Amino acid sequence: MGKWKLTGFCGLLFLLMLLTACSGSSSEANGDTAAGSDATPSQAAASEPVTLRIFTNLTEASDAFKVLKEKYEAEFPNVTLEIDATGDNNFGTAMKARMAAGEMPDIFTNSGGSELGLWGDYMEDLSSEAWISEAQDNTLNNITVDGKVYGFPLTISGFGFMYNKDLFAKAGITEVPATMTTLKEAVDKLNAAGIPAFIPPFGEWYTPGVFEANNPVAKQADPVKFLADLTAGSDKITGNQLFMDWLDLFMLEVKNANKNVLTIDYTTMVTDFANGEGAITLGSSFSQPLLDQINPDVNLGVMPMPINDDAELNDKIFVGVSAYLAVNKDSKVKDEAKKLLNWLAASETGKAVLVNDFKFIPTMKGVETTPEAVGSIGSSMMEYIDAGKTLSYYYNDYPEGLTTEWGTILQEYAAERITKEQTLERFQAAWDQFNK
Repeated sequence: MGKWKLTGFCGLLFLLMLLTACSGSSSEANGDTAAGSDATPSQAAASEPVTLRIFTNLTEASDAFKVLKEKYEAEFPNVTLEIDATGDNNFGTAMKARMAAGEMPDIFTNSGGSELGLWGDYMEDLSSEAWISEAQDNTLNNITVDGKVYGFPLTISGFGFMYNKDLFAKAGITEVPATMTTLKEAVDKLNAAGIPAFIPPFGEWYTPGVFEANNPVAKQADPVKFLADLTAGSDKITGNQLFMDWLDLFMLEVKNANKNVLTIDYTTMVTDFANGEGAITLGSSFSQPLLDQINPDVNLGVMPMPINDDAELNDKIFVGVSAYLAVNKDSKVKDEAKKLLNWLAASETGKAVLVNDFKFIPTMKGVETTPEAVGSIGSSMMEYIDAGKTLSYYYNDYPEGLTTEWGTILQEYAAERITKEQTLERFQAAWDQFNK
């Protein structure tokens, strides 16, 4: 990666982030207003018509982006937001196509880590922006290189298993499983009650390759060292007990799914879960807007993804900043793009849109929120965060292209075309291939 080699961050520190309550900045980006002045972002509206092209992989937040567009254009009448989105599976390919066609967006999402390594040469240095000092601790680590910040953190997100509380109660499950044994017991009770246990979205490579495969990496004794040792060739995935344990969980999901897992994409997963067609699925705080559209009354909670019977290790969820907004450094309207980011960080309207419409856990200090505002997923995740029961995301630190290959391998394992041992052998071979 050359100059784009990054340092990781520890998800456990998010407890401190969410307990921080400082006043937010209202200063304008690019030095247009001084911090603490009476000026507001709306006073910096463009004097000439401006179109900002925004490209994102957050397809599940399409309605929230519509609200963002409406609110921003009302406050800045000379600015038009053109917002386009494509799913995670196709986002990288679509970005490359736009770059080749000379149609790079002015603002685009980036997950940091290896994705920053891929697109960093096209991203504006945002280190001098006013909101930098207002960002919650550690939210900028994964988008920072050599002290320079290249993205605006959208949300402190998390993932684990979502579960339907009503279906759990119907099956007689009184305690949330935190070990593999108690999870299997819960699955047995669900089966006995005629309730499909899992809705695993393995029809696309993204969820298994990114979120599922983060589980055994994050639970290594020292994940950063483990990845470094894999890179150096002094450690292996093959024979790693945590990876072997995790594949037992993966197959438990496959064997107790509501339908063929290779027919379940992300939208099908959320739709089936919202409609009560299964009790457990992989949940992210990004799923809240789509769930609310389908069934706002679904009674859900978030629980761990246990891979063995070590309760202390497994009674945790995964948290991190999985999406940043980057500014194209070659954009002809990049100053206006920076003003949009400042509006999200500093204006009362922008902050409210991120919390109330996107249901995002705030990344800026002093942003007021409630469990009702961030939704049931965010609220449930905050309970784990407040208790210090968190692990980090590490997939952003993998070699480029690895998650796609791992996801494809896991689809073959789900189809039972390869064994557990063959799956891990191919995982190792993929790491060796993409790490060259």
